[in-house]
Amino acid sequence: MLAAILMVAVWAGAQKRYVRYVPKGGTLSKLISPSEAAGIRNLELQGKVNAVDFRYLRDSFPNLGLLNLSGASIVRYTGREGTEKGFTVYKANSIPAYAFCPPGVDSTRQTGGRRLRTVVLPKDIKVIGQDAFKGCGNLYVLKLSQSEPPMLEPGALADTLTAVFVPDGCSDAYQMSEEWKRFAVVDGKAVRARVRVGNGRTLEGELMRAGLQPREVCFLSVTGRMSEDDFLTVRNYMPRLVEIDLSRCNAESIPPYTFSQKRYLLHVQLPSDLKRIGQRAFSGCGRLAGTLTLPPGVVAIEYGAFIGCDHLRQVLVTGTAPTTLGENLFGEEPSRLVYATEGEDDGTGNSD
Repeated sequence: MLAAILMVAVWAGAQKRYVRYVPKGGTLSKLISPSEAAGIRNLELQGKVNAVDFRYLRDSFPNLGLLNLSGASIVRYTGREGTEKGFTVYKANSIPAYAFCPPGVDSTRQTGGRRLRTVVLPKDIKVIGQDAFKGCGNLYVLKLSQSEPPMLEPGALADTLTAVFVPDGCSDAYQMSEEWKRFAVVDGKAVRARVRVGNGRTLEGELMRAGLQPREVCFLSVTGRMSEDDFLTVRNYMPRLVEIDLSRCNAESIPPYTFSQKRYLLHVQLPSDLKRIGQRAFSGCGRLAGTLTLPPGVVAIEYGAFIGCDHLRQVLVTGTAPTTLGENLFGEEPSRLVYATEGEDDGTGNSD
């Protein structure tokens, strides 16, 4: 019964995982046909891959959401069949330029890489090439296994809202790099948890029953009825949160300071029955980005709810105008409240 209630995974996906061993760089297209590739969402590659294989991944896997290259090595390739136009030399241990965004293509119109959410890179990667992941607006997790940050060429992670997971104790080295400091760099594993609460089940209790400490969780989905104690668990004991989905819990209020100073938090989906956002509920969430969509029943947003949310593009009101709006919702910055008639909701709770 517990297994039906709570799911915890590292790099997990509900979709079928495809594992392929590539004995020689440039041969991926011989192992996976275009028709098969079109349906693959979770792919693990082992062996040797090169720029020819990346071009095939880019152009023939439109639904790819998780790409695990931890068991692969990137080998040198010289020729015309890689990710760039014309004759090019591609170095080993490098994600090639334009790996998921063809050169000269507007990133808003590209197809390859648009659904990528998680990429696990090979060990000893040295360079992530120019515009390699440009336009991959859903790339939320990038996992690296080396202690020293690889070089990022211009535009390598343009348009992404990526959380970068590195080995324990290595985040400082990444954050000291000018190329990496704008990203949420997290030590350790990207732990996911899906929990049902209420009827005697608490958030902390269910996580503990699954063998997890709240502080370990990065991606959290909650269903059921959240109590004040559950929100306190989020507030006080979950510093590594990158994404939280509350859309299937029936809380009517986000208590004050719940997400305050969550420095890694990138994405939030709010409860569908939400009515009130407490004071400074999201203050200091400097990496919260895109659009935060408010359910139509929200009637109150209290003082300073979004102070310090510098990358939050807008807060979209989908119902009638709240009857209570506190002062300094965005601090000294202009209001970014947008009403549904003035903006567009992408249906995900966040947009890039």
